[in-house]
Amino acid sequence: MFTPYSHSGFYNVPVSKCFLGTVVLTSFALSVPFNNYRHLFIYSYEGIFERLELWRILTSKIAFLDTKDLICGGLLIYYFRIFERRYGSCKFASYLLATCTVSTVLELSSLAVLYRFRDVINIDTLPSGPYGLLFPMFVPFFCDMPRVAMTHIWGIPVTGKSFMYILGLQITSTSTESILVGICGIVSGLLYRVNFLKIQHWLRVPMCLARVASKTIGKLLSSPAPSNPVPMGATLEIQRQQQMEHLEQQLTLQRAREYRNRGRVVHNNGIGLFGHQNEEQPSPPPPEHAVQLLVDMGFPRDSVLNALTMTHNDMNTAMNLLLQEAT
Repeated sequence: MFTPYSHSGFYNVPVSKCFLGTVVLTSFALSVPFNNYRHLFIYSYEGIFERLELWRILTSKIAFLDTKDLICGGLLIYYFRIFERRYGSCKFASYLLATCTVSTVLELSSLAVLYRFRDVINIDTLPSGPYGLLFPMFVPFFCDMPRVAMTHIWGIPVTGKSFMYILGLQITSTSTESILVGICGIVSGLLYRVNFLKIQHWLRVPMCLARVASKTIGKLLSSPAPSNPVPMGATLEIQRQQQMEHLEQQLTLQRAREYRNRGRVVHNNGIGLFGHQNEEQPSPPPPEHAVQLLVDMGFPRDSVLNALTMTHNDMNTAMNLLLQEAT
C-alpha cells in the first residue's frame, strides 16, 4: 500500500489534507471533550424530516461516531489522495462535491422510503460520517487503477488493491444502515462517471472560488516535497519491509535492463550475438488504451511508450518500471 518509491505524505494534495484533518479532529473532539454534543451529529429521520433540522445533513457528514469507522475511513482518505494528484485539486474537489450531493439525495430518499416500512425493516437513522465522500471513490479506484497481482491465498488472487476493498467492507459490515450508505455512495460514483443529467457540469467548484482558496487556505495546507524517497522505518519490522521493497525495486530495474538489452539484440540488423539471424520478432506497438491509462496516472507519454516497448506491453511490469524511474 505504501511503498518507498510512491509520493509520501500530503505533498500537493491540500484538499485531502483538509478532508482528513477535519474528520479526525471533529471525531476525536466528539469522543472526549465534547461528548455531550454527539446528539447533534446523528443522522436521523425524525430530526431531518419531522423537526426539519436540516443542518444535521451537514453535521452528520463531518465526523465518525464509531472508532472503527474512523480508523478505516482515515486510511481510505489517506490512500485516495492519489486521485487528487491525478485529477488536480479543483477537479478532485468538484468530484467530492458532486458525488457527495448525489449520495446525500439517495440516502435521504432511501431513508424516507424505508421509514414507511419500518414495521418490516427498522431503519430510522443512518451512520454519521463522510461515507458519501469515501465510497464514490471506489468507482474510479476499481475502473482506473491497474490490478497488480502480488500473491494468492487459497487460490484467491491478492492484489495491491485488496487492502482498500477490505477496509471498505469493514466499514459496511457495521450494520444494515452502513451497507445502505455504502451502496448510495457507489451509485453516486457511477452516476458521476456516466455524467448522468450532466452532473459533471452542474455540480462543480467554480474556478474563481478555487483560485481564491488556492491563494489563501491552500498556502496554509501546503506540504513540502518529500526529501528522501526511501525513509528509514522506526521499527525493525518496518525496516525489513522496506528492505524487501527495495529488493523488489532492484529486481524490477534488472528486468528492465534485460528487456533493454534484448531490444538492442533484436534491433541490431536482426543479427544475434553468435552471428545467426535472430528469430525473435519485435513486440507490437503499445495499445493505446494501456498508454492512455498510464498517462492518466501522471506518467509522461514518452516514458510510458518507452516502458511498454521495453516490457513487451506487459502493463504491470511497465508500471513498476515507471514507478522506479520516478524516484
